[in-house]
Amino acid sequence: MENASKALIIAGAILISILIIGLGVFIYQQAQSTVSKANLNSQEAQAQNQQFENYFGKKVSAQEVKQLCTTVRSNNITGETAGETKKVWLVFKGEIKDPNEVSRKVVAGKTYEVNVANDKADDEASVTDTSANAYWTNGFIKVITIKENGDSEP
Repeated sequence: MENASKALIIAGAILISILIIGLGVFIYQQAQSTVSKANLNSQEAQAQNQQFENYFGKKVSAQEVKQLCTTVRSNNITGETAGETKKVWLVFKGEIKDPNEVSRKVVAGKTYEVNVANDKADDEASVTDTSANAYWTNGFIKVITIKENGDSEP
């Protein structure tokens, strides 16, 4: 009888050990999944930002600024319908403008400086200040600043 009770105790200890190991493996897999999703979001942000960063520079032609406006407009429409990306705002000559309006006001033959004003991030849904944070907290570009070369405004 003593051997039978010891065998049951040992079997119970083995079952508890297996459950603990299984729980550890489960937690590890969940953590791996979270880390890979965070990595994927970072890669998505880099890929999306790249389409805008191609137009960044100090001497960007008017045609390139118009192409940037088209890209921003397309991104914003796609983002609104899919609910996946965040809206990109344009600051032109110190004012927040619609991409269509910027495209109309860009003058052929002039050059422009296109960039993000800072590296700060937030998740505020709108932009009311032209010095707003340039990135969403998930890493996507939020505000692009366009200045006509020779302007002294931000």
